[in-house]
Amino acid sequence: MNPKSANADQAEGTVRADRLSQPNARLMVRIAALIYDSFLVVAIWMLSSLLLVATTDLGEAMTGPLYQAFLYLELLAFYVYFWSFKGQTLGMQVWRLQLINESGDLLSRRDALLRFLSATPSMGCFGIGFLWILVNPERAALHDLLSGTRVIQLQKTGKTN
Repeated sequence: MNPKSANADQAEGTVRADRLSQPNARLMVRIAALIYDSFLVVAIWMLSSLLLVATTDLGEAMTGPLYQAFLYLELLAFYVYFWSFKGQTLGMQVWRLQLINESGDLLSRRDALLRFLSATPSMGCFGIGFLWILVNPERAALHDLLSGTRVIQLQKTGKTN
């Protein structure tokens, strides 16, 4: 093993250990990030719907199950992309949250897809899976437990001038 590779492995191990040492995020912070993300998602839905109306003759038919599936797939693509890209959506960045797996690594696309699919019924049942954070000693939501993920609260970084 060359020295550069050994240093990279050591640095990655340090980052992983640092992530694992961070506490799981509280419910209210996670909800705040979710609300922040919802503004972005709604804007994306509005733009894509505008493009659909402008380029097709669907018009009033934009309320059926096919349109709902389209919106769901956009939501899936949004979360899977951001969760697997750097473990954070825009709302999570603002509130200093990061999504990791149980070993402290960022999620793969497959892991992010599994988390999204397990979060759908968890959130769809009036958020009961989210409320699991209140009774779980580690502050893990039901979909965190099902997908083997954690949402951690990152520490503030001191900026030097």
